[in-house]
Amino acid sequence: MIDSILADNNTFVRFGPEHWISLAVWWSIGIIIMYLGRNQWNETQQKKCIFYFALIIAATQLFKIFARLYLGTFDITTDLPLELCNIMSLIMPFIMLNKWRFGWSIMFFWICAGTAQAMVTPTHIEAFPNYEAIRYWAVHVGLPIIAIYGAVVYGWRVTWKDALFSAIGLNLIALVIYFANLIFDSNYMYLNAKPPGVTIYSILGPWPWYILSLEGVIFILFSLLLIPFEWLSYLDKKNEKAIHQTKAIDENGEPDKFDL
Repeated sequence: MIDSILADNNTFVRFGPEHWISLAVWWSIGIIIMYLGRNQWNETQQKKCIFYFALIIAATQLFKIFARLYLGTFDITTDLPLELCNIMSLIMPFIMLNKWRFGWSIMFFWICAGTAQAMVTPTHIEAFPNYEAIRYWAVHVGLPIIAIYGAVVYGWRVTWKDALFSAIGLNLIALVIYFANLIFDSNYMYLNAKPPGVTIYSILGPWPWYILSLEGVIFILFSLLLIPFEWLSYLDKKNEKAIHQTKAIDENGEPDKFDL
């Protein structure tokens, strides 16, 4: 059993049964957690559950490093947690433990924009039960579950200001990782070359122009992610106005003309 977890098998097939089963299993877990968090659990249970869930995801990321060191296959150019999703997997437990809405809002855009492509066109090649297959789906489906949990269970919202801070932060991290790639001769966050296979990067032009194209993609994705929150904000204001008018009628016997 241990051998099957640690040994590379290189048998994962994109769009094959394991691809869809992995998505279905992880999202089923996420839906259950969000349902219980919203409808059954108290505040303490909500916080504990999502913290431990985030901790499990972080543990799968750290396990990869220790497994590669144990097997003697650790490669500094590929195995450091310097991919954006890997970085977020290590940060999210602290954010959810402290219920830090601003930190969550920054991560929300990174997570939703970054993991969508990873779920549709996965880049890993190991099949279950290899640890890398477990880690890949834990990180790339677990993170959006946490992001959505904050909105559904805690009722957190994101704004245009959050999107701006998130975009600035993403570019700052990319700058740091770019220089790390130069030092390690690596390609973390695919800043120095495109990922292998057919991905969204394939239609964005050659290096380095695809990096500039990604800025446009980020703007579009972040804007799309804001739409449901802007709609909710509009509905909230509309409801508040209706409540205010109802109170005015109850108190004065007629609508408040100023609000009409």
